[in-house]
Amino acid sequence: MKQYEYRVEQIQIELKGIFKAGKSNYNKEIEHKLNLLGEEGWELSGVDGTWFYFKREVKTYQNK
Repeated sequence: MKQYEYRVEQIQIELKGIFKAGKSNYNKEIEHKLNLLGEEGWELSGVDGTWFYFKREVKTYQNK
């Protein structure tokens, strides 16, 4: 059975940036942060306001 570890990050968002996504440096900073977490194997699994929830599979090896 797969096992996961979890991580919670609070990331401030700029609501007005949503309407001009291509023009906001703030959105690029968030994208950069999310990409860094993705490179570490973290997968975004949920968002609640400014709380972002991530998970990644824990590799376990069974002795046979």
